[in-house]
Formats: sequence, structure tokens, C-alpha cells
Amino acid sequence: MTATQARQRTTPEISGSPVLSYHLLIASTGILLTLGLAVVLSSTSSTSVQAGGTPYASFLVQVAALIVGLAALIVGSRLSPTAWKRLAPLVLYSAIGLLIVVAIYGVSIGGNQNWIRIPLGSTSVTFQPSELAKLGLALYLGVVLARFRHELTTWKRIIVPAGAMALVVIGLVMLGSDMGTALVLVMITAAAYWVAGLPLRFFVMTGVGGAIAAAIAILSRPSRMARIETWLNPDLADPASDGYQRIHALWALASGGLWGLGPGESREKWGYLPVADSDFVFAIVGEEFGLVGAVLVLFAFGMMLIAVHRIVHRHQDPWVQISAAALGAWIIGQAVFNIAVVVGLLPITGVPLPLMSAGGSSLIASLAAVGVLMAFARHEPGAQEALSARPSVMSRTFAVLSRSTRG
Repeated sequence: MTATQARQRTTPEISGSPVLSYHLLIASTGILLTLGLAVVLSSTSSTSVQAGGTPYASFLVQVAALIVGLAALIVGSRLSPTAWKRLAPLVLYSAIGLLIVVAIYGVSIGGNQNWIRIPLGSTSVTFQPSELAKLGLALYLGVVLARFRHELTTWKRIIVPAGAMALVVIGLVMLGSDMGTALVLVMITAAAYWVAGLPLRFFVMTGVGGAIAAAIAILSRPSRMARIETWLNPDLADPASDGYQRIHALWALASGGLWGLGPGESREKWGYLPVADSDFVFAIVGEEFGLVGAVLVLFAFGMMLIAVHRIVHRHQDPWVQISAAALGAWIIGQAVFNIAVVVGLLPITGVPLPLMSAGGSSLIASLAAVGVLMAFARHEPGAQEALSARPSVMSRTFAVLSRSTRG
């Protein structure tokens, strides 16, 4: 059996409870959301106070996004894989349309033009369509590559239609100079093609081409080159300029020790560590909850990785396998990127930590993606039967109360 054939196998091989993937997703998401809310409240309260507002101003925005995201997760988890398959093109085409709007009328934040400002009465909110594009691309690649997975031996079939659509999305994101999100989209695409069975020689050739394109993109902007140079030569970086963010992130992690300074006790959040509530939220986790909290975050993402691995290897539908791998590459791969940046293993890329960082667009899209994974997990072999055989929490509660009353 070749490596390509092994990746295309659909026979379930992983033992264990048929609902283990589903419960792992629930547990890991709950851990990440709980820690994320605590740290976002802590890190945004200081900036809100410094801006002259109430400590909860920014946090309430995050809570509103959480409510919308949880609604998307609940609804999405109840849809069947067939329903998501039908929705995939609509999600992607909607995201592409919004990305075009961004390219024309987008708002620039942090040097990247990747936001749409939506007026709401006397105020306004911003939305990042590239987050929706991650979900749409992952689902669309699953649909298309599952159909043509046995024909991925020529450049024509590799590029049309899946590769071309991925290039369109990545190109539109790069128009806004958001290289961090573009790299996440590349990971999504690579994971989808890998599980679909693309021969290794094509990965090597596209990898070389992608590396050349990335080098050109880095050389085209001095700010990107500065980040690379700071990462390669941290000891030579100006601690008051290029090396400032990295140094304060490491100080935050180091000052936390084993158990942390305690919830809300971060010192770096008081204007010392830039974007402490978003790109560098993991540093605040380490500062307030210590090594224990940081390991708990890694453990939660590890649980999610196991769940995605089980879905890919146990599910019998190729489109589910490919889409699940792409969604997993997005959430877990982006988490690895973010954490590696915080600890200094990668140059600063500007991507948030999924399910934890402040930012409504990222939180809603990430929860929607988890909802899709939960829908897939609910339809693993034997999962439907196991879930229907177990009474709900409410039913068990009423049963206990009824027995107590009779007694």
C-alpha cells in the first residue's frame, strides 16, 4: 500500500467510545473559553480604564461575540454532514464577496486592511471576513477534493477547481497585507490536500513555490523584514523598539512561575505588553495562571487534536475526513503559530489564539468551526446510537427527583 492510499483509507481503525471525539471537543472548548474569558476580562479591563471607560466595556463586547458564537456552535453541531456539504459553497462565496468589499472599502487596523466597519446606530462594530473565509475554504476543499481525490495526479486537476479557489482567497487576503492569516489559509489548504491523497512530489514542488512567494512577500515590506531580523537576532534587537514586544512577553511568562500571580494580577497588561488581550494573550495566561495554566491550554488543544485525528480516521465519508483535517489545521495549527510566537520560536505574525483571544470575528468563526467538527463527531460510526441511548441530563435529573418524591 502506498502512502497516498494509506491516507485515503476510510475503514475505522481507532478503538474507544464512539462518542469520545464529541466529548473531547466539548471539554477542550469549555476549558479554552473559560480561561480565555478570564484573561480577556483581565487584560481589557486595564485598557478600558486607561481610556476613561468602565472596566467591562471591551469585555462585554467579547461576551456578546461569545453568545453569537455559541449559538453558531449549537446550531452547527446539530446539522448533518450532508447539510454542511450543501452549505459549503455558499459560505465560501459569501466570504469571497466580503473580501472583495474589504479590498475596496476595508478598514485598516494594525497595518492590515482586512476589516469591514458596520454602523449600528450611534456606534459601529468591525468584522473580519477572512475569518469566515477560513471556514468556507475548509468546507469547500472537502467537497471538491473528496470528489476528485482519485484524479490528483495532474496539475490541471490539482489546480482546478480547488487550487484556484484557494489561490483566490489567499490572494484577496494578501491584498490587505495580512500575511499571518494567509499562512493559516495555506495550512488549511495543505491539510486538505494531504488527507485527500495528493502525491508527495506535488507537495515538494508547491512547497518550493510557496517558499519563494513568501520570501518575496517578506522582502516587499520592511516591517516584515524587521520582524524576521528580530527573531533571528534577538540579542541585537532594540529592547525599546523591535525587541520590545518579545521581551515583555517572555517577562510575563517568567514572572508567572508555577502557579501564576493570580487572576487579574498581571502587570504586563498595564500598557507594557502590546495587544495583550489578543495576539499575546497566552503570555497573560502564563503570567496570571503560571505554568499550570499554560500547560492546561496546551492540554486542551491536545484534546482537540485527538478528536480531529479520530474523526479523520474513523469517519467513512471522504468529504468529512478532508474538511475535518482542514478545520483542525486551522484551529490547532493557528494555536501552535500563536504560542510559538509568544515564546519566541517564530517571528511575530499577528494571528490570534483561537477561542481565547479578544476579537469577535475570530471567536465566532472558531466556535462555528468547532460546531462543524462536533457535527462530524456526532456521525462517527456508532456515535448516533450511543448518543440516543444515553438519557439527557434533564431526563436523569427528573428521574432522580421522581424517585426521591416516591420515597
